[in-house]
Amino acid sequence: NQEIIHPKNQDNSSPTSPDPTTGYEPTYCICNQVSFGEMIGCDNSDCDIEWFHYGCVNLSAPPAGKWFCPDCS
Repeated sequence: NQEIIHPKNQDNSSPTSPDPTTGYEPTYCICNQVSFGEMIGCDNSDCDIEWFHYGCVNLSAPPAGKWFCPDCS
């Protein structure tokens, strides 16, 4: 079962915090917005986007098994 998690950096740490000097906060998903709410990671390790908001990919609960985004499925 997929666990509800939020995006993490390549070193498996928490999402990048906004840079206090530039205000930069990374964006995710097909909507190109910051991390918020429930998100799911595409199981394709080569996915260009990687993380998606549930609502943007029409999910309301974690899917059973592996999940691939619309671009990778």
